[in-house]
Amino acid sequence: MKYNSLLLKSIFIVFLLTACINFVNAQNVISKKGQATLKSCEKYFAENNDAHLKEFIEFTSIPSISSIPAHKPDIEKAAAWIIKKLQAIGLTTVQLIPTEGNPVVYGCWVGAKDKPTVLIYAHYDVQPVKEAEWNHPPFAGEIENGRIYARGASDDKSGVMIPIWAVEAMLKTNKSLPVNVKFIFEGEEEISSPHFQKFLIDNKELLKADFALNGDGSQINDSTAAILMSLRGSVKLEFTIKTANIDAHSGWYGGKTPNAAIDLAEIISSFYNKDGSIAVEGFYNNVLPMTNSEKEMENKFPYDSLTDRKILGTTAETGDTNFTPMERVWYRPTLEVTGLQSGYTGEGFSQIIPGSAMARVSSRLVYNQSGDDVIQSIIKHINKNCPVGATVAYKYIPGYIRPLKFPSGTRAYNYLSAVLTNVYEKPPVPIAVGYSTGSLIDIKEQLGIYPYSLGVQQPDEKAHGANEFLRLSSLLTGQMLYCTYFIYVGEQEGK
Repeated sequence: MKYNSLLLKSIFIVFLLTACINFVNAQNVISKKGQATLKSCEKYFAENNDAHLKEFIEFTSIPSISSIPAHKPDIEKAAAWIIKKLQAIGLTTVQLIPTEGNPVVYGCWVGAKDKPTVLIYAHYDVQPVKEAEWNHPPFAGEIENGRIYARGASDDKSGVMIPIWAVEAMLKTNKSLPVNVKFIFEGEEEISSPHFQKFLIDNKELLKADFALNGDGSQINDSTAAILMSLRGSVKLEFTIKTANIDAHSGWYGGKTPNAAIDLAEIISSFYNKDGSIAVEGFYNNVLPMTNSEKEMENKFPYDSLTDRKILGTTAETGDTNFTPMERVWYRPTLEVTGLQSGYTGEGFSQIIPGSAMARVSSRLVYNQSGDDVIQSIIKHINKNCPVGATVAYKYIPGYIRPLKFPSGTRAYNYLSAVLTNVYEKPPVPIAVGYSTGSLIDIKEQLGIYPYSLGVQQPDEKAHGANEFLRLSSLLTGQMLYCTYFIYVGEQEGK
């Protein structure tokens, strides 16, 4: 564990003072008894900060990469680590529930008689890493300048630990919770949750709840909260172009033999029109125009293209010029090339004509689109534009995720909005996002409740990329958000 304890304590005191000021407002919506509980939680977090940081470093040090089979033992280790933690904080029930893939961790505390039940979802699996691109070891949990650097620190091991610590604080200081709580922590979200739907179907009674929260959520920045209203779906496809049985000697065959890499490039370039729109026939079928409320939401969002470019290190902004950047990300489908492979790219130089070339493409879907229809339209386009002398083969990638929209005006929405408004001292900004989370629509369809997002990830924290990090201040903010939410919902539902 690499951090200066005195420095971290000083940083935490500053964070705590700021948080205490912010959470005075939160107390305005809860009773005096609730205020006392909230103060007890603040004190508990301050006293246990070092222990919680140590736990977070231990947890993020486990390389629980779900997309690489060799890390299966690490997935199991991470699940076992969560089980041990849930048992230590005194939950009613804790169990590891197997699936056909990675296990789901379940835990509950159901001692609040005649009170509602809140189901909390998050995932403990993480993305792969390219270690050479990291300034800090991706699985060592190093702390620097008020940030913890580790794969999964932001996405989504913070989403697992923050609500656990909130429940821990309440149980340790008050011996009870103002609501019943059920946890489900999944180990396959980063591979599109292929077994999660069946898990929900098989355990509907166990998971019965009144409200649901998604810990894998985000805020705009330290001072501005967000409330998620929609997210896109996703489909993936891999295709291979073959022009010869072997790579050919370019001196003997160059100029008369088809080049698979060039043919692949021609196909990919045919996907797009000059204005940045998708040229695939039928691709935009069933895409609905933005509603007036969605246009209003997009207009109010504080978008800054310079900030995005600075985060990514890019110098230009591209896309369909018929729509604004946020319209493209929130409410328009995309077709992206996510991987290419052809020829020889190892050490040295090989003068060959590639006999095969492979591409992986991904499409982000918007509400009302069919993933099957989109994939078929892409395949038809590739077949139509495949050059003479080339053949094409397809590999379907599992993990079709449907898009999802969340309603406003419901009790669940109003409770979350009220908590965010009071904690951040201003109303949350309604947002949509361009990414996909298949488990959320599964929760809605199988359990009949919308899993509204309550997390503290921020856009610049390099989730899925090198040098992923989480602000230490976000840990405290998240802990107090969940405590405030539990108290507020318990009191509102008890009226």
